[in-house]
Amino acid sequence: MKKTVFLILTLITSNLILAQNRDAEYDEYVSELANVEINELLNYPISNLTENEILLKLKKKTNSELNTLASILLNYKFAETLDLKIEEQTMLQMRMTEMADKFYEKNKFIFLEYSGGYSPTFGIKDEIYNDKKVMILLMGGTCIIDEIAWNEKRLYSIFNERMKKNIAE
Repeated sequence: MKKTVFLILTLITSNLILAQNRDAEYDEYVSELANVEINELLNYPISNLTENEILLKLKKKTNSELNTLASILLNYKFAETLDLKIEEQTMLQMRMTEMADKFYEKNKFIFLEYSGGYSPTFGIKDEIYNDKKVMILLMGGTCIIDEIAWNEKRLYSIFNERMKKNIAE
């Protein structure tokens, strides 16, 4: 009798442990999937963007086409490190606005969200904004808002405000 009870308890315990492992694996899968989706959007190249002399020089200076969200964000975040002039930083801000327009034209409704704090989130959540499904990219962050994080948040705000304006029209 004791052996039977022990065997049953062992089987129940092993099933519980196995179920928890499956939950952890599924959570990891969801996290990895969100990572892939976010990176696809951040690195999605946009063509037919505005060009001018300042942008051409800036593209050389940054060694980037400045045609993805990731490339614009990276170079703007580190503007001080790269010694970008005010007019170059302004061009990156304008480029971010143009990117929001292009994403809207392609029916890619997204918002960028700085999700810093004690436990920053890097993932995706969907919301409805003006009767349109919008994908919110939770971009992680840090507890401390330094100049780099502030620059990042500023570009998110520029992009989001333009996207909201486009969706509202």
